[in-house]
Amino acid sequence: MVAALSLIIVCSAQSCQTRPQVVVYHTDALSVVLRELPTGYPSLEPYNHSYTIQPDEVRDILEHVQYEAGSLIPFSGKQSRLVFTRQQGELVAPVISNALRQAAPQDVVEFSLADQERPDRRTKGLVFILHDELHLIIEELRKPVYQGEPNTYQQPVPRWELLPGDRQRHYASRQEGKGTITNWIIIPLR
Repeated sequence: MVAALSLIIVCSAQSCQTRPQVVVYHTDALSVVLRELPTGYPSLEPYNHSYTIQPDEVRDILEHVQYEAGSLIPFSGKQSRLVFTRQQGELVAPVISNALRQAAPQDVVEFSLADQERPDRRTKGLVFILHDELHLIIEELRKPVYQGEPNTYQQPVPRWELLPGDRQRHYASRQEGKGTITNWIIIPLR
């Protein structure tokens, strides 16, 4: 009886585990994995994976994504900047294209990309395809990665949000466009 109960508990525990991450690419500059969408985001699966999109198309999309950042200096206004440099786009685009071809319907592509000028800063995000639209979520933007002892003080980071371009939009949790998530943009592919 105890052995049967133990077997049921072990089997149940294994079925509760999330699907393991699949490493697609890993270097010091770039890491790309397939995984489930992290908790806290609305579940939209199944996604339209596997999906074929050319690396050049991914690069063109990424190289035009902009964000607007507030300043730490009062009354200085906001500035728009590119999320990815051309070199970063050239590095990450073929890997994301390959990952989308490998992805299962429940997978998203997660990437972590080192900043070229300051490799101790990383941009992390998620990509998936739904209804011929590329969804791009930027979770961390040039965030410092500290190793060793944790710092007790960090300079405040200005708030930022992605700026949708032509035919792009923020994800909205309600049909009427309310409840937008400003670090998530949707880009039509057709």
